[in-house]
Amino acid sequence: MTGETIGVGVVGLSARGNWGALAHQPALEAVPGLQLRGLTAGSPESTKAAAELYAVPGYGSVAELAGRDDIDLIAITVRVPEHRELLGPVLESGKAVLCEWPLALSLAEAEFLQKSGRPGPRFAGLQGHTSPTTRWVRDLIGDGYVGEVLSTSMICSFPGGGPTFTSASAYTANAANGATMMTIPFAHALNMQAVVLGELSETTATIATLSTQALNTDTGAVIPKTAPDQIAVTGRLTGGAVASMHFRAAARRTTPFAWEIDGTRGSLRITGNIGLPMSAALAVEGARDEQAMSPLEMPAGYDRFPHLAATPAHNVAHLYAQIAKTLAGRDADAPTFDYAVELHRSLEALSGQAKH
Repeated sequence: MTGETIGVGVVGLSARGNWGALAHQPALEAVPGLQLRGLTAGSPESTKAAAELYAVPGYGSVAELAGRDDIDLIAITVRVPEHRELLGPVLESGKAVLCEWPLALSLAEAEFLQKSGRPGPRFAGLQGHTSPTTRWVRDLIGDGYVGEVLSTSMICSFPGGGPTFTSASAYTANAANGATMMTIPFAHALNMQAVVLGELSETTATIATLSTQALNTDTGAVIPKTAPDQIAVTGRLTGGAVASMHFRAAARRTTPFAWEIDGTRGSLRITGNIGLPMSAALAVEGARDEQAMSPLEMPAGYDRFPHLAATPAHNVAHLYAQIAKTLAGRDADAPTFDYAVELHRSLEALSGQAKH
C-alpha cells in the first residue's frame, strides 16, 4: 500500500456500463483510502476504452495486474464461469482479492479456490452482508426490538429467470453457468437472513423449473432453460424460530421483496423496490406491543454513503469499506472465501434434498 491508500485493480471494468462500471467504480470513488489504479477488460479494445474513460492504466492480463506493486487489492467482476481461470494469477500472487458472488460454479470449485495459491486476504462479493439495512435490522433484533424471534417469512419476485431472456442474459437460463435465481438473489437473501437471525437448519425445499424453454427476445430463438424459476424453502433458525422463503421468477406484478420478522414483543417488515434484496432500496417498518406498524428511521452511522442510495454501488461501497478496515488491521465484517464456501455448501444441500 502507498501510505494508507489501498490501490485497487478491477478485472472486467468496461466503458460500456457493465456491473464493474455501475457498482464497483462508483463505490471505489466513494470509499476513503481506496484508489482505482488499473484495470483489464474482455479484449484489448475494451481495456483501452475503459482505461481512457477512467484515466488509469489498462493491462493485457490479470497476471500483469497482479504483478503491479502499486495494486494491493484486485476485484473480479466478471461472469461466474470465468472466475476460476481469472482468479488463478491473483491467488498465486497472495494479493488481496474481492471476487463477485457466486464465487464458483459449484461447491467443489469453491473449495478448490479457497485452498489454491499463496495465503492472502480473500473476500466474497456478498454486498447484502454489510449493507446498512442488514446491520441495522441485526442490531434491532439483538437489542430485543421484537423480543424472542418466533418466525421469519420472506417473499421475492425476481424480475428475470422466466420464459424470456435477452441475448445478454441468455447464459443465465442454463443452470450450469452458475448465475440463476437460486445462486444470486436467493443466496444473497439467505446470507442476509443468516447475518440478522442466524443460520437455517432442518430445511425442506421445493425447487422447480416450470418453464423449460425460453425465448430470446432479441433474436426470436427458443433456448432450453434449466435454471429454477420457483424456490420454496422452510426451516428452523438456531433459536427454534420457523423460517420460510419463497422466490418466484418473472413475477413482475406482485411484491418485489418483503421480509417479515415476528417475535414475542414486536414485528419488523422490510420491503424492497426490486426483487434483488442485496441491491434493492429497502424500507423498514416496525411495531411493538399494541402499536400499529409504522416506518422506522435508520439511526445515523449505519449508512456511510447516502449519496449512493438506490444505486448498484450503494451496498458495494459498504462492502469495500469493510474490506479496507480489514486490510488496515481493524475489526471488520467483510465476508471471506471461507464464508462463501459455506454458502455454496448450503445451496448444494438445499438442491440435493429438494423436491423437484
